[in-house]
Amino acid sequence: MIKKVGPKKLSVLSETDHSRWLNVSKGAVRVSSEEIDVLVKAFPQYALWLASGEIIPEKGQTSPEYDEAHSAG
Repeated sequence: MIKKVGPKKLSVLSETDHSRWLNVSKGAVRVSSEEIDVLVKAFPQYALWLASGEIIPEKGQTSPEYDEAHSAG
């Protein structure tokens, strides 16, 4: 997800250093609750999944994997 938006844009949205988002995207550091909040704002359809790992497609709450598996074409 971070690569989809890009660390640069996320650093602007969060007012966090670009290198922090690069490290998060590489798995070098753990994502913080503040960064989860930024991701939820960028991807509201993934809010439940980001917080709990659960999805409820009928309520519009999915995951990137679910969306990829159910995309047309």
